[in-house]
Amino acid sequence: MRKVITILLAFTLVFSLASCSATDGPGMVNSAVAGNLLKIEGKSGLLAGKLEGLEISEESGVASLVLKKGVDEGTFTSQEYSTEDFTHMVATWNASIYDGGSVEILARAKFGDKWTEWLTWGEFTPYARRGSIKDKKCDDAYVDVDTFILKNGQVGHHVQIMAVIRRDEDHPYADSPELRRICMTFAGGTMLASYEEEPVEDLPAKSICEAPGISQEIRYASIADSICSPTTMTVMLLSRIKDPSLRTYTVLLPEMYALMTEDNAEDMFGNWSFTCSGAGLYGYECYAQYAGRDILLQELAKGHTCGINVVYSDKKKGGQPYLEGVEGSTDGHLIAITGYEYEDGQIDDEHLYFYSSDSYTWGDEGAFRRYKWTELAQCWTKRVAYIIPSDEPEVTVAGGPMYWVNAMLEPLGNNEFEMTGGTRSDGVYVDFDTYEFERGDGLIAWCVDDPDVPYYANNKFNYTRVAAGGKIKLNVPETGFVSVYAISPWGYCWTAVILDGEPVTTFAVEGN
Repeated sequence: MRKVITILLAFTLVFSLASCSATDGPGMVNSAVAGNLLKIEGKSGLLAGKLEGLEISEESGVASLVLKKGVDEGTFTSQEYSTEDFTHMVATWNASIYDGGSVEILARAKFGDKWTEWLTWGEFTPYARRGSIKDKKCDDAYVDVDTFILKNGQVGHHVQIMAVIRRDEDHPYADSPELRRICMTFAGGTMLASYEEEPVEDLPAKSICEAPGISQEIRYASIADSICSPTTMTVMLLSRIKDPSLRTYTVLLPEMYALMTEDNAEDMFGNWSFTCSGAGLYGYECYAQYAGRDILLQELAKGHTCGINVVYSDKKKGGQPYLEGVEGSTDGHLIAITGYEYEDGQIDDEHLYFYSSDSYTWGDEGAFRRYKWTELAQCWTKRVAYIIPSDEPEVTVAGGPMYWVNAMLEPLGNNEFEMTGGTRSDGVYVDFDTYEFERGDGLIAWCVDDPDVPYYANNKFNYTRVAAGGKIKLNVPETGFVSVYAISPWGYCWTAVILDGEPVTTFAVEGN
């Protein structure tokens, strides 16, 4: 028996420029951000900054910053970029990161003739603790989870960005992280949202993307009520798979994405920067942008699902803006936007509706919703959008972002099993970390594989914990192909199979 796990295939290259050269001040040449989104990317963009301990690597024409040989920490310091006035900014980044590596993004803002201190978005890696509680505030600004905010009514007009790329001392031979892109989006002041991709000149009256319906409420109970952000991104990534035959074999679950991008310092799954940067681990270009209706329409017209932040109520006097068709009320939520249409072909806001895969529902089939734009606009309070401006990854990511370990279940009787270690796809043996799972850092998910589900994530999953002594209780049926996943928050997933009630050893895992 052999099963192949396929993780987000196909590779392409996407580039866009969001800045241009300008002269700012006597004799000082800077770059001016043309809209409310700055992208630092490409060989010329990355080399425009100051590199210490880093060099440029290129794969299929995509430039990345990597550590020089023998160097365990390097920094990139950008030019000073002039902008329209702003009060808030959110950073995202796209990097391939391997076990033992991490990327940290910092920024400072200039207001009047003074610069703030450098403030951090926290160290980011799928393989270790993520985030930071240090260096997130100073006298003039602070970073609230994912948002840099100027204090005391100050208005910024310049920004400078720093990236720190690391390889930890416990992994001296680990591959260097490959940082392809840093993005910064701005809001407040005189800043207006602008679309930075190639526009669709004539928008159709209707455009609906194929995407899965995924309910967060039926997932692993201890995190189900707080994984709307990673569930939204899971929907977005799975919607990029255009081949229906691949959708039922692509194992990307909301819990996997959640544990891989959790902000451990803030103890939350809703960090916008981490959620978007997680898509970069799969090789995609992805960023958060303070956006508006027209940006959503442009992306949807191209067949690209988006994500937006919302608050809403199912009652007209419920304390939050009313949105007809929702399951309940929430004061902080993320939803995937999967399409739009102008009712009766009348092109105006009163007849505009957006389609959504909204995870606040009690079953996958109930996630599909249709929201009136004039109501949804009031619910989209912070105007943040998740954007993946392509159908395909721009680079191939070997060995990550999650290492799949071909493990084995040893029967103990009474529906109890013990999971052994196994080999990664690169042949490296990895022990099963029983202690990690016993203390609750990971989770066990299993399902009877159903070949008729539209997406693999739509299988009916059951969840359990590892008990003392490493025992795993699995009340699996006597017939059927059962897949078992031991999902770690540190970038590993041990996987095994039970066929007709008996563990089997011929389960093969192929990564991306």
